[in-house]
Amino acid sequence: MTAGELLEQYRLDMVDTVTPHFWSDTEAYRYMASAYNMFVRLTGGIADFTSKATQVDIVVGENVAALDKSILRIMEASRGSDTAKIEVINQANLTFQRDNDYGRIRQLYTDNTPGPVRYMIIGAERNKVRWVQMPEVADVANLLIYRLPLNTIDPLDPDESFDFSEVEEEHHTHFVLWMRYLGYMKADADTFDQGKATLFKAQFEEYCNFTKAEWERYKHKNRSVAYGGL
Repeated sequence: MTAGELLEQYRLDMVDTVTPHFWSDTEAYRYMASAYNMFVRLTGGIADFTSKATQVDIVVGENVAALDKSILRIMEASRGSDTAKIEVINQANLTFQRDNDYGRIRQLYTDNTPGPVRYMIIGAERNKVRWVQMPEVADVANLLIYRLPLNTIDPLDPDESFDFSEVEEEHHTHFVLWMRYLGYMKADADTFDQGKATLFKAQFEEYCNFTKAEWERYKHKNRSVAYGGL
């Protein structure tokens, strides 16, 4: 489904097909971009291990690096040079982490010992990661992540052919539920309707929860069960 088709569906559902419209094209496309991101966020993010967002440069002598702003969760990480695992540690768990090299007990976060990167600490600062140890060789960290869409519709310069390709097409029509919620929240006497806004927000969230649960079942690995004889 393209952005142009989704706009047409929105206008039909909102009974807003006659000009002048209650909601401008710019407003509708802004709602559309929000719906795309919100659907991905509420369903857990887009799984990714191949895009540019999954690669982070490890620079010699620099123990802090920027992460792509689309990243919601980092599941795994490894060094590009030798595929060795980089342990992903959240800042909130640092009180339980220690490094016991050479008989010294140290907080990982304060360890600046030069060497190959073995840990990445996340959560201390938004969109940034801290390497442990201090990199002494240039490398790259390859990540397995869940993220937001890398591209979306630009409300000020919309491309009607934009196709929301990072989400399966079967979900596109449901974006209109979130768009209708935002439309009815517009602070205008002719458009504001709290009751309808609440209804469409709930319907959108319910669909996202259903989709997320369905995806979790799909990812679940069936186990073989061995039955003993009588």
